[in-house]
Amino acid sequence: MKKTHSTPGKRAAQLHLPNFVRLVERYKKCVVGIEVIQTPYRDRALFFPWERPLPREGRAALNIGTGFMFHPKGYILTNEHVIAEADRIMLRVFGRKDLVEADLVGRDRKHDIAVLWANIPVPSPVLRLGHSKDVQVGEWVVAIGSPLGLDHTVTVGIVSAKNRPLQIGDREYPNLIQTDAAINRGNSGGPLINLQGEVIGMNTAVSQSSQGIGFAIAADVLRQRVKTILGDA
Repeated sequence: MKKTHSTPGKRAAQLHLPNFVRLVERYKKCVVGIEVIQTPYRDRALFFPWERPLPREGRAALNIGTGFMFHPKGYILTNEHVIAEADRIMLRVFGRKDLVEADLVGRDRKHDIAVLWANIPVPSPVLRLGHSKDVQVGEWVVAIGSPLGLDHTVTVGIVSAKNRPLQIGDREYPNLIQTDAAINRGNSGGPLINLQGEVIGMNTAVSQSSQGIGFAIAADVLRQRVKTILGDA
């Protein structure tokens, strides 16, 4: 029997490797970088040391994070710990050089969720929240965020595990999604997106003692808490 030999290109095609380009192009404008200004710096009992800036005597202190538009009225979702005790919340918007100030619409400190709004154009489509029950371990996911302030950085990985409960201080994280997509300081509050363009989680924490272990708040938890914050908005 004659053996057939496949080239690397053919092998890649047979594996049906995903193309993330269209996904990123479609939703990158929904993601914003966040700069939090505090004047003067107030030491906080944060349990996220990778997010805490160094004290600056007599100057504004800066915290960084990510947010994303999930609502047709332009509401932006992020982590509460990103904007905690902020004097001003500034957004870095795709395609704009100047910062835009955002308003805090509401927060849920216990579950580490905050909703913002700013007078900026609402892209179409906005990112939509998926359903945690549909998440499968091993599926591809994309994280878009501002690690170290580098806006619209894209990393990819898989869902490593789900339904991870975690409590940090007085914050409760039921049903966290674990992922190996790279998450670093500044990614907090950014979307974890599946190949259907649905947000299955919000990137929130990383393990500082190892690599490739990050956690995201599950979409079902986000939906429940956002509904409480926004009411009928």
